[in-house]
Amino acid sequence: MQGNKIGYLIGGTILATTCLAQAETLQPDPAWQQGKLENGFSWQILQTPQRPNDRIQLRLLVKTGSLVEKNHQRGYTYLIPKVVLSSSKDLSSQELENLWHNAIDTKNPFPPAIVSYDFTLYSLSLPNNRPELLQDALIWLSDIAGGAVFIPETVAQATKEEEYPVTTFPPNVQDPVWRMRLQGSTLIDHDPGLPISKPVDVKKVENFYHQWYTPDAMTLYIAGNVDRRLLSERINQTFSPLEGKRQTPVPVPTLLPLKAATIGVVSDKIKQDRLSLTWNLNWLPINDSQTLIQYWLNDLAREALYRYLQLGLQEKQDDMKLGLDCRVIYQRANCSLNLDTSSDKLMESTLYLASQLSSLRENGLPEGQFDELYSQKKAQLRQLFAMYARTDTDILINQRLLSQQNNVIDIAPEQFQRLRQVFLSSLTPQILNKKLKEMLSQEISFILVQPKGEETVDVNQLKNSFNQIMRPGPLPEKP
Repeated sequence: MQGNKIGYLIGGTILATTCLAQAETLQPDPAWQQGKLENGFSWQILQTPQRPNDRIQLRLLVKTGSLVEKNHQRGYTYLIPKVVLSSSKDLSSQELENLWHNAIDTKNPFPPAIVSYDFTLYSLSLPNNRPELLQDALIWLSDIAGGAVFIPETVAQATKEEEYPVTTFPPNVQDPVWRMRLQGSTLIDHDPGLPISKPVDVKKVENFYHQWYTPDAMTLYIAGNVDRRLLSERINQTFSPLEGKRQTPVPVPTLLPLKAATIGVVSDKIKQDRLSLTWNLNWLPINDSQTLIQYWLNDLAREALYRYLQLGLQEKQDDMKLGLDCRVIYQRANCSLNLDTSSDKLMESTLYLASQLSSLRENGLPEGQFDELYSQKKAQLRQLFAMYARTDTDILINQRLLSQQNNVIDIAPEQFQRLRQVFLSSLTPQILNKKLKEMLSQEISFILVQPKGEETVDVNQLKNSFNQIMRPGPLPEKP
């Protein structure tokens, strides 16, 4: 159990070697039961008796996306979910309509289908104590996994069907910052979400589907108050008939490290200027205790940084807004400190941010802020099992997906508690401040996104003014 988010590493082994003389292998959480059928279809079930009233979550992950498309197949991976969401080989139209009527969680809506470069994810959220709905859901997912109906009627309906929206990951693949991030990668020119060219050759789409939708490239995740033994038997009965085997290896998605750059772009989707200070993180799979403790230290340093800036804004009573966004995509990780403000206050806000970051780097975190943060983390650890018991099934299953996508061992609460205690017992202000100084000494990119129609701001001028405070050169020698 890694909490409610995946963290990102920026190196450093001081705390890890202080805490543990030898790395301890992380053990996968045994609460997740796993299995694989003879045809290669995999499944994972988390039984949650502590959440008897939660909805039952189902996720079918198919390891295929727009990266496998050739030029004449552009849009196929985006069309296929539209076909399978609106039709079924084994459910009547009434049964399918009833399933969809109950399968959307209005409190925590999740897209029924997400298409990315290397995966397609189907999601259902069912009310508890409705075994007939769960059975229909498994039947419908097996249709997705190998029994989709490709005829002119279902394809024509899919090209105009908006009732079951299919989204992409990232949500906006045309975002200027994301386009910059793609330069030099294998993902370029393979955008998910491309509309298919018309007229559609139904047979070619069907052949593409059977080539890439094979049981050995699929995993079904289920979390909820279910009978694991009975459910595993139903999965075996429902998905064992699937046939096919992946013949062509999936291209490996890669991203180059983010180069320090200065970029200004215009967007018609924002109303305020956004300046992003972005830096790389050295991501490592989390499979042993030393790597996990490195992650915790870096994650805590980022939280301390953000808290420090937020407290400064409260005292300043400024209307500028700050956000910190850290993520791992394709084994590359980066963080962005996002500053939202009006264009007339952009320079002033940039200079204020530089002065705050410079002070934090040189002086470290104030003692009172360290003590408050440390006390909060100790209190959270004491409440770990109570917090775990309150965690909704949709968070649990999405965390599982995220962990496995980023090569993180999703450990049990007991091991988490023991290692977290070791980490906190060895943490000192000196260790945290050393990590903050290391973080704030990295090369960063300056990315300014401005609303369309606004007077353009010189990003280089912002960067130079920022660096005069954060990275001042040597003082000139006295004559």
